[in-house]
Amino acid sequence: MGKSKAAPLDQAVADYLGSFALLADHADYIAINVSSPNTPDLRKLQDEERLRELLAALSAANRDRAVQPGKTKKPLLLKIAPDLSFRQIDDVLGAIAEFGLDGVIATNTTLERPGSFARITQTGGLSGPPLRRRSSEIINYIARATNGRLPIIGVGGINDAASAGEKLDAGATLVQVYTGMIFRGPFFALDVARALSDRQRFC
Repeated sequence: MGKSKAAPLDQAVADYLGSFALLADHADYIAINVSSPNTPDLRKLQDEERLRELLAALSAANRDRAVQPGKTKKPLLLKIAPDLSFRQIDDVLGAIAEFGLDGVIATNTTLERPGSFARITQTGGLSGPPLRRRSSEIINYIARATNGRLPIIGVGGINDAASAGEKLDAGATLVQVYTGMIFRGPFFALDVARALSDRQRFC
């Protein structure tokens, strides 16, 4: 879930809390998206002060929910941008630890236009193969910085079993696909899952 395009930045926390209240009963986990480049000002929520305010509010709402009859806490995972510096990632990890989040999703789409993609003039986030190396670097950095204790969902440039395995080797606990499924079709996830299962069995 992310801030609505219609919600100004100073109302972002209330907007997230509203979405949490609507979605929590129907979710296996909640992805706190502060990294989409396509929503005005959304990435500003990765700034340390704003991020701590947001995570404090959502963590409190999650605890309050858990004391209600028949309710449980939902795992909260923070989805971050690939364009953060490692120092900024350290700040994000500090906030995740402080508020006891359950994991991190690395990463969202990028505003960078690496290599041959430099000629692309459209605005918005770039996904797929151009994101592969950077997302793997960030996954590996987070895994090392947290000694492997923080669950990581690896995302970015996964278009076959090898690129999915790369995320796991970098330190991801799970992988998530988007662009790969668009180009490879609805059975892509099944093909990757089978290949990764075989890879694990023969390692």
